[in-house]
Amino acid sequence: MQYVVVDLEWNGSYSKKAHGYFNEIIEVGAVKVSEDMVVLDEFQTTIRPVVSKKLSGIVTDLTSITAEDLEDGTTFTGMVKQFTRWLGKEPTVILTWSTTDLLVLMENCRYFYGQQEIPGLQYYMDFQAYAQQRMGVDSAQQLGLARAGEMLGIPEDNMSLHRALDDSRLTAAILQKVYDRESFLPAIQPVDEEFYPRITFKVTIIKDLDDPLIKRSELCFNCPECGQNMKRKGNWRFRSRAFCAEFSCRRCDKRYTGRAQFRLKYEGVEVRKKLNPILPSEEQTATESEPETV
Repeated sequence: MQYVVVDLEWNGSYSKKAHGYFNEIIEVGAVKVSEDMVVLDEFQTTIRPVVSKKLSGIVTDLTSITAEDLEDGTTFTGMVKQFTRWLGKEPTVILTWSTTDLLVLMENCRYFYGQQEIPGLQYYMDFQAYAQQRMGVDSAQQLGLARAGEMLGIPEDNMSLHRALDDSRLTAAILQKVYDRESFLPAIQPVDEEFYPRITFKVTIIKDLDDPLIKRSELCFNCPECGQNMKRKGNWRFRSRAFCAEFSCRRCDKRYTGRAQFRLKYEGVEVRKKLNPILPSEEQTATESEPETV
């Protein structure tokens, strides 16, 4: 099996065909790495845009790519043919830094092929999520590629970041630093019948406390000191994307703010809970408690 790190640059513009804003890929870079973490080959090509030949100022400022740089580029379909030939016939895992590039690639496949399936895609990994887990970075954060390289002490000499090939090179260098076969293999996603519905599923925050997907037991909190089930004081309020309420422990005579967030994901409901102690100074300014409710 081989691992291929892919990075894309794209230009956003309005498209009548897409009935809205469309991210047209203008450059592709990739680095092929063996199972022994040896760099085998590189791939780079520019794509001549057809939706809008005018590049946005943001794209030019970020990448230094100009319209003249793309005049001799290939077409999107031509790039796909070149890329699949370059991959060869060996089983391949495609890695991207977050799923954003993958979703943009799917968007371009829908536009140019009429389907979101990516030709030749067999296995996939969100490498940002894996790298953050290996580096001990909270998954709630979005660690940038350059910052990850800096944290790992990877030099960026002679690299033009925000260009597809150099970003792929940096990602491959991070892969070599954090790779651990035992944890890496389970993080690979096979591109089966559930892959595309899962990757395009939009995570939503449940805002209705009466939603049947919310288990009432998930709205309970135990005292962090004695472990006793705490009493809720007053009603739940939805704020900052979570349900919040005040809790008190009769045994420890302490009060807390309980926070419970319910995220509906493809796999089901993910619950994030947190307790924050209420300090004496905060108790004095707190509003009068409401009657307990079920």
